[in-house]
Amino acid sequence: MATARPQGAVADPSIGVVIQGHDAPGAWRWVAQGPRVLGRGVMSALRWIWRVLNGIQFRLAVFTGSLIAGTIVILSTSYVYQQTEILRESYEREAAISRNYISSLVLELDNISQSLIRVEEFRLRVGEQTQALKKYQTVTTTVTVTEKKKETSFLGIKSNWFGLAGTEKIEEKQTKTSDNYFSTYLSSNDTQVLEKNVLLLLQQSGGAISDRAFAALQAQAKKLVLANRELDGLKERLAERQQRESAVAEQKPEGDPSRMKAAAETQAAEERFRKQSIQARKLRSELDSSVIAHLLEARKRKIQEFGLDTGRFRIQTFSALGLRPGLTPEAAVDTRIFDPSSALNQLDVDESLEESLLRAFVSIQQNGVLRDLAPVAARINGLELQALYSPYFEHPASTERARLLEEKRPALKVRVSPQGEEIQPWVWAAYAEEEKPILDQLAKIAPVLRARLKTLRETNPPTPPHEDAAFRAQYERYAKLVQQRNALYESYLKRYPPSEDERLSVEALGYLRDSALEDQLLVRFRTDGADYQRSVRSSEDRATSLRRWKALRDWIYSGQSETPTPLLKTLFSDGLIGNSRTEAEEVLWKLDTTPLFSDSGRGDLPQFVLAQNFAGMTRTIVDRTDGLRAIQSNRDKAVEMALLIFGAAVVLAVAISYIAVRKIKRLIRNAEKVGQGDLDVAFPTKGADEFGSLSRALNRMVGGLREREKIKGILGNMIDPVVVGEAMKDMAALKRGSELRVTAFFSDVAGFSGISEKLSSVELANLLNEYLSAMTLILKEHEGVLDKYIGDAIVGIFNAPVPVEDHSLKAVRASLKMLRKLEELRQLWKRENRYMPEVHEMRIRIGLNVGLAKVGFMGTDALASYTMMGDTVNLAARLEAAGKDYGVSLLISDAVYAEVKDHVFSRKLDLVRVKGKSEPVVLYEPIAEWSELEHAELGSEIRKRQAAARLYGEGLDLYLARQWGAAVAKFKESEEVRGTADLAVEQLVTRCLDYQQEPPAADWDGVYTREHK
Repeated sequence: MATARPQGAVADPSIGVVIQGHDAPGAWRWVAQGPRVLGRGVMSALRWIWRVLNGIQFRLAVFTGSLIAGTIVILSTSYVYQQTEILRESYEREAAISRNYISSLVLELDNISQSLIRVEEFRLRVGEQTQALKKYQTVTTTVTVTEKKKETSFLGIKSNWFGLAGTEKIEEKQTKTSDNYFSTYLSSNDTQVLEKNVLLLLQQSGGAISDRAFAALQAQAKKLVLANRELDGLKERLAERQQRESAVAEQKPEGDPSRMKAAAETQAAEERFRKQSIQARKLRSELDSSVIAHLLEARKRKIQEFGLDTGRFRIQTFSALGLRPGLTPEAAVDTRIFDPSSALNQLDVDESLEESLLRAFVSIQQNGVLRDLAPVAARINGLELQALYSPYFEHPASTERARLLEEKRPALKVRVSPQGEEIQPWVWAAYAEEEKPILDQLAKIAPVLRARLKTLRETNPPTPPHEDAAFRAQYERYAKLVQQRNALYESYLKRYPPSEDERLSVEALGYLRDSALEDQLLVRFRTDGADYQRSVRSSEDRATSLRRWKALRDWIYSGQSETPTPLLKTLFSDGLIGNSRTEAEEVLWKLDTTPLFSDSGRGDLPQFVLAQNFAGMTRTIVDRTDGLRAIQSNRDKAVEMALLIFGAAVVLAVAISYIAVRKIKRLIRNAEKVGQGDLDVAFPTKGADEFGSLSRALNRMVGGLREREKIKGILGNMIDPVVVGEAMKDMAALKRGSELRVTAFFSDVAGFSGISEKLSSVELANLLNEYLSAMTLILKEHEGVLDKYIGDAIVGIFNAPVPVEDHSLKAVRASLKMLRKLEELRQLWKRENRYMPEVHEMRIRIGLNVGLAKVGFMGTDALASYTMMGDTVNLAARLEAAGKDYGVSLLISDAVYAEVKDHVFSRKLDLVRVKGKSEPVVLYEPIAEWSELEHAELGSEIRKRQAAARLYGEGLDLYLARQWGAAVAKFKESEEVRGTADLAVEQLVTRCLDYQQEPPAADWDGVYTREHK
């Protein structure tokens, strides 16, 4: 059934839409105009959005929100950074506690392992050295002669026949060997003492140990000693192979069979050495593991007592022998054995950490063992780790003393403080330099003693050193030099008593050698790391250390015993002297002849001792996972909070800025009126906020602009209008200044001081106003700019601040006109009987120069004037002053003359070197323009001056040619033609007469030097 169509509805068959309530034509118009209306709406919306985006309201809102959010982000970032640093420092402090304990454990372990190794080394060395030294034993042969009855045999029966057969003599030889000085060495008793103390140390550190377990440790130590012996032999053979290969490579070309054979032998030797290195390291690890296994339970209890966190800190130590290129580092001690269940200790260290360990080791080798090593961050199996590296040392006492001296190394030279002040070197640096000559003398004795000992050893029988006068004499000299060094040290102590901060460093300077000698010779039964503190904590302990060190030196100096004396065994009850006297003196010579400090910082005593004591590296792996996750969580929360606050701040800023924008728009409308020249605008000043302050400031500005317009008219009468005009255009450019080619003008009234003293103040003001007005008017007529008045003097500029064509010519024309104007004024004053007679004869001097000068506003921000500066200006002033000497009113430089010579006739006056200038200047006096001379009558004053000037020029040429008499004649002829006295002629005639009496030097260039301005 069909549906009824509503009245007035039209069906659009094309789109099937029914439009109700409209007649057909209106509906079709709406449909047709819809897109256009929609487009206009969109454009209006876009324009509104554009205005909003570019309006101050939106920008202020965004700025405010961004500022607040940015502040929060910065504070959050700073907070995260600070928390990270606090976490790192906290971990490092905790790690330091653990590391110190582990270091003591490593020292203890190393001491036990080394002691076990030394026992076996002693055992082997004693046997080998005893066998090797047998050749130095004394052999005694005894011959015994006895008389015996002869026996004869008869029928198989031997008988002496009751002595009837007679008697015979029988000789018996007995050979006896006995030890002497050179054939004795450390005995097996020393080995037993050390063995007993090692056993005691193991029992004290880890509890009872069975004989079988101890024997197993000794067997492991013996294997290691034999492996190290073989490794040393392989190392020597490898060095020989490398030397042989280098020698063959120099002699044979590449590819030669012998060269290839040598390379193959070297490669094979390297491979044998590498394999033996791995084997030796493996044996050492096994020995260390066995020792640790004995100590493990006792150390676990200690770690629990100390509360060390072995689950968050994993500490590993690596022997220096195992840190070699091509070998995977293996830890000698790893705290994972104390807590194998934690995630950190179950972790297998990856290659990046192993590489960083080797890099740290190489860095220490190249840059010194006390170099700071940067921590290394790593992420392994989801754990955030940080590896801290540090070296560890044997012999704490000598290590600490060497470290103290190494820290003083920067203070050996002059330094500059952060404040820029110079810091003088450490006073004790001079001591290190003063002892060097003593060391040089000690170094010369050591080879002599070594050679003498060899001679004594090879005599038959060998002579003990203490019985040899030459040996004793050399050691007496050696001991005196050491005493001299000690006396030098004591003298510095008296002159420069150390402060409490420097006490230990100064102590190390004096006793590092003795401390290192003790550490290198003494095999301690127990190493607890407190040796150094005991030696410096009190005077009694220090005295004990001094007695021990003196006894060591006396034993070496005396040469009476190759083995330690009973006194040494008594003084060193905490250990065993592990070397013979001959071995000990080699150590002594090396320490005594090594300087405290070297210029290069390499190979000196602190570096040598630290290198000797360097035992390996400690790596502390810190698990920072929980701490960093907590910090990152706080950071994320802070960022979320910053975003929320940003949104709220934008909304709030939009509301606040709406009020501000309305006021700003009113200010903009009034400012536009001011920009159009309406200075009667008044800005509304309601409110005490910044807008009110801005409105009041704008009202003051408008008032200032009104005043400026008034002052501009006034300034035109006070400052050169040209300068005022340029300043109004671009004041900044004038303030910046520039360098332009200008003609500098200087004029002054001759003798004006005397005139001014005789005039009343009213007359003086009238005279100056009348004179300066007339002269300034002429200056302006010729496009000059008034720089300033200096009393009666006028300073002018041509070609600045606006360019002037032919500015030098215009300056000369202005000057000539000023001279003529002054003559008119003098005649006027004389006719009207104005002023005093001296004014009627008033003369002026003018100086002109052209060249580059710096021009612009100069002075302070509060008070400045447009002026010019430079050599060009100074020379113009000098020319004005020089006019007095020559009696002329106008002087120009040769630079100005070159510009105007085609238009103005000038007299060449002189060649001078003005005060303050090294280059000579040719002086010219402009007479008149050529056009004026052409129209002048013969016999006129100008014609006379022209003729006189030419005669003067001829005289000047003769003067420069050293023809003094002829020059004088010409000068006087010039004066006669002119008809008046000429001061310039008088000057030159006087010079000619002087030169006739005393001719100038051969290189005289005709230039006269003025000694005054």
